[in-house]
Amino acid sequence: MYRNVFALLIALFGGIASAVAIPSSLDIDLRSANWGWAIGTTQDTQGNVTAFAAFPLRSVLTWSSTAGIGIDAPPILAASAIDVSFANGSGNGLTGSWVTNLFGGSAESGVLELVTTTGTDIIDFAGQNSTGDVFVNFGSALNVLTAEFLALNPTGQLFSQSYSVAGFTTVPDGGTTLTLLGIGLVSLTALRRRFAL
Repeated sequence: MYRNVFALLIALFGGIASAVAIPSSLDIDLRSANWGWAIGTTQDTQGNVTAFAAFPLRSVLTWSSTAGIGIDAPPILAASAIDVSFANGSGNGLTGSWVTNLFGGSAESGVLELVTTTGTDIIDFAGQNSTGDVFVNFGSALNVLTAEFLALNPTGQLFSQSYSVAGFTTVPDGGTTLTLLGIGLVSLTALRRRFAL
């Protein structure tokens, strides 16, 4: 009996841990090797997505296979901004983005300005974990034209800081959602029968 309860607790906490980790596959994945050409440039385009080291002057893009597209900004008292633009509907249905390596794992915060087909949305994001990664939830599926990421210091002021954007998520298709729901229901049924025995 205790083994079953222990196994259930491990499964639950494992699910929670995986929910806060960056997914291995993102719908728009700035960690893919194609983005490696961005290193040291101010702008790079892959397909219909363009990343730009927008501010301050002399900022350049960085890239890594784990953190995505980043910004290497001069250490001055100014905001560091990464802009990502989407052409030909490539930003349609976006639901969130992963910001990585923000403040090297200490209290991370920032502002995301989304220009969408219906207007402009400003999203404040904050969090703290050992890797400096945070998921920015858009609140709903949006058709995004541009996304501008700005870093904030612990007092809430814009300032220059190196950070990265791993990529963006979209609404999962109905087939994937139904498959995951079905797997969950089958698992719950099997678990219930196991505890009933």
